[in-house]
Amino acid sequence: MERYLDPKNDLLFKKIFGEHKDLLISFLNALLPLSAGHDIVEIEYLSPEQVPEIPHYGKFSIVDVKCIDNYNRSFVVEMQNDWTKAFSNRLLINGAKAIVNQMNKKRIDDEAIDFYALEPVYVLAVVNDEFTKKDKKDWYHHLQLSDPKNNDLVIKGLDYILLELPKFTKETWQLAEKNIAVLWLRFLREINHCTEELSEELKTDEFIGKALAICKESALTPQERLVYDDYLMNIMWHNTNKNLEKKVAEYTVELVEYQTELAKNKTELAEYQTKLAENARTIADKDQTIADKDEELAKLKEELKKYKR
Repeated sequence: MERYLDPKNDLLFKKIFGEHKDLLISFLNALLPLSAGHDIVEIEYLSPEQVPEIPHYGKFSIVDVKCIDNYNRSFVVEMQNDWTKAFSNRLLINGAKAIVNQMNKKRIDDEAIDFYALEPVYVLAVVNDEFTKKDKKDWYHHLQLSDPKNNDLVIKGLDYILLELPKFTKETWQLAEKNIAVLWLRFLREINHCTEELSEELKTDEFIGKALAICKESALTPQERLVYDDYLMNIMWHNTNKNLEKKVAEYTVELVEYQTELAKNKTELAEYQTKLAENARTIADKDQTIADKDEELAKLKEELKKYKR
């Protein structure tokens, strides 16, 4: 039986969307909030020297593309396995850089593009992690530069589309406006390492079918399989360390809670001991009072005997 490998793996994600323009165009048109009639029709990949080198640790993917259509819009695509502060900053930098790069682009007459000629930039990040806690069903996030008090006040030109892949389930499919968006996200969500059975729905679209063919284990060269396995091993080590860090954090929280409870119990014990000491003094005082009364009563009895004689 034919086996399929994980398209979220850095190698396969790059092969699918970094080498096949038709697949990238389909993917972007499916997931970006583009105006009706303004779909992407052509793209131009960044040249290798424009793609920055990224340290292996903490960054497990990079697919940066510039998509050129009849509107000259720019697009950046990222696949990330977990949400971190570093990745958040990277998205911010890449979006800003895509805008600045437009200013450096030369026209035929060798004049730099001016401010009036800047075109929109879209940054699309698919994150295999949950990074928002407020709504467990909200997997699609469209961020813009806007006034939180007045949504009508927006600085247009830079849009961030962030997708939380783990939240994309059967219960949340209906939140996708396009069926092809559902298929692409199911493709990324359902195909994992050494998948053997595919949903029939994934085979209905020609672009998804082409992406599936790229993910076939038999489609990789021996060298590509080594790269794939190396990346997979790094992901496993990363996840192991992440789980250990999570357990340490949970243990630390539990330890703090235990220490807080212990301190509380010690305070309550000290208060109880103080109260006990006060009660002991009260009892001793009352015992002394009773003793004094008994002594006084004994004296009165002796006096009474004198009168009886």
